[in-house]
Amino acid sequence: MDKVFNSVLVKVLLLLQMSISVNAWSQPVGFVAMDDSVKLMVRFYETDTIVVVLPDGYNIKPEDSVAVCGFVFWKEKPVYVFIQESLLTASDYEKHLQYFGPCFRFSTAAMDGLPFGIVRNEFSFNGRQFGHPNDAFYHINNQATRIYTCRNGEEHPLAYIGFMAGAYQFYVFSGNQIIYSGFQTDDKTSLQLNDMDALRNEYFGIRIKGLYSDFYISSSISDTSGFGNSVKDFNDFVSGLCQYLEADSSTIPHFITYFYQTREELQYFIAAPLWATIHGKSFGDINHITGLSMDICKHEAGHSIIGAAIGKAPSAFFDEGFRQATDYHFSTEAYKRDLEVFKAHQNNLSVELITGESVLFFRGMENYSVAGIFTHHLIQLTGIEAFKVAYRDNRMEALISELGYDWQMLIDDLKEKTMNR
Repeated sequence: MDKVFNSVLVKVLLLLQMSISVNAWSQPVGFVAMDDSVKLMVRFYETDTIVVVLPDGYNIKPEDSVAVCGFVFWKEKPVYVFIQESLLTASDYEKHLQYFGPCFRFSTAAMDGLPFGIVRNEFSFNGRQFGHPNDAFYHINNQATRIYTCRNGEEHPLAYIGFMAGAYQFYVFSGNQIIYSGFQTDDKTSLQLNDMDALRNEYFGIRIKGLYSDFYISSSISDTSGFGNSVKDFNDFVSGLCQYLEADSSTIPHFITYFYQTREELQYFIAAPLWATIHGKSFGDINHITGLSMDICKHEAGHSIIGAAIGKAPSAFFDEGFRQATDYHFSTEAYKRDLEVFKAHQNNLSVELITGESVLFFRGMENYSVAGIFTHHLIQLTGIEAFKVAYRDNRMEALISELGYDWQMLIDDLKEKTMNR
């Protein structure tokens, strides 16, 4: 009963915060407000069992299966049952269904009523064809009983999870970029639509092409003096981080950096409800920054570089912890600052913080420093090469086991050594 009560309480608080925030701050000009579909998405997951429907003959990758089952963080996770479309029974159709896989491999009936055109090896929307393997869409029906998470290929990370889709009823993604978002009317005859390419063209008035990134700056940011020097500093940062990671900087994908005047505008462009507080966000090769903060820019770019050079982080704790720890290679002051934060908040460090849900990690900004100091300590024990392999292959627990530790032993070891400094 406590778990049920707590999950309901968290949900109510989140939705209440969202409602207050939206009422206190209106969306940027041209945007469809994102105030209802979070509730729709939450309703979909208010069930004991979700049937994940796969196209016939389609085998979901293990990492995708883990990602799908890990989407829910605000309540006790439902049970997920994976089944191919032709094996669905009449009773299955009474349950909440999540269609997962290439849309063009499902039956016509399965995709009926969606605002997307489905053709061989691709889909279309708003008169535009989406045939790249990294193109995808998300859609939830008005009854909150069907979610469609369809991606043309298999290699690109699931965009709907990266963006925590649900603030709008549907999305069209191309790689790490939202192309369209909005709502479909109950009678399915019309759409409320955000054309994100058009909105970006309208919002960003300055483009600066850099060695490692193209920078797009909001037209509302009037003072860009000195930004040229910041770009040079940024280039030095990228080359230095690549050198530390022993990665060839020429192989790092050229990425895009967007600078917004306010964090609320940033959050509308990435469709993040305003009850969340996001000053910077990295989506692979695309980064979003509030203001012209080069500190935030470097932090998010560091995630892009680590992801390209090594691979996806095994957890939020090590994603942010390793990013934080890389700063210590360049700045003893950064290490000293984080060490002081760690000493003040060392009780935050627990097995649950390391291995648990990401929502626990993001409850406190101090956890960035805590994770950084812990990760740095682990790297000192293992060496950077062994750490990178475990990071890439999601073998952190095996790594510390090979050293003769478990998580609690490593925590105790760090605390003992830290308090003696």
